[in-house]
Amino acid sequence: MYTPDSAVPEFQAAITLPQHSDDVCKTVIKKAIELGCEQAVVIHPDTITVGRWVQLKCKYGCEEYGKKLTCPPHSPSFEEMKEILSEYNKALLLHGHLSWQMRYITAEIEKLAFSLGFYKAFGLGAGPCKLCENCDTARSCIRTMEARPSMEACGIDVYQTARNHHLKIETLKNHNEEVNIYGLVLLE
Repeated sequence: MYTPDSAVPEFQAAITLPQHSDDVCKTVIKKAIELGCEQAVVIHPDTITVGRWVQLKCKYGCEEYGKKLTCPPHSPSFEEMKEILSEYNKALLLHGHLSWQMRYITAEIEKLAFSLGFYKAFGLGAGPCKLCENCDTARSCIRTMEARPSMEACGIDVYQTARNHHLKIETLKNHNEEVNIYGLVLLE
């Protein structure tokens, strides 16, 4: 005999969600630190600074401009990002020192947050995507589950956003200085 309860697959009952989103955020922060972040802080999207000028730095300063589907002009514009940010009420700002590691951590935290009930979770990494040796910008991305644009590719002023939260970030005076890299996971 068919009942509504028999229509629910067993795997749906396997995930136990913490009662409060604060508990979920603590779980996600703990995992980010375990994966290699120096810091991970929950912020409000209103404190994320977005500007048109940021994508100029990609266009006139990055040799990957236009060569990756996660970079401008293929990534969301700063106007689109402002609109996207308005659809979220939380974000996790991740601080580390290696861009490749931040891209990995951001993707992992996005997956974890989704599995814990943040169904709109979306990660933004750091720097150009390096998943494929050559990105075919004439076709769709072949690694859509992993590839994400960087914060700066979407017009986010990473420096001001980090400073809004009293986190370390400075322009480098030479190549021997420690680099501060940031990623972001939007949560809702």
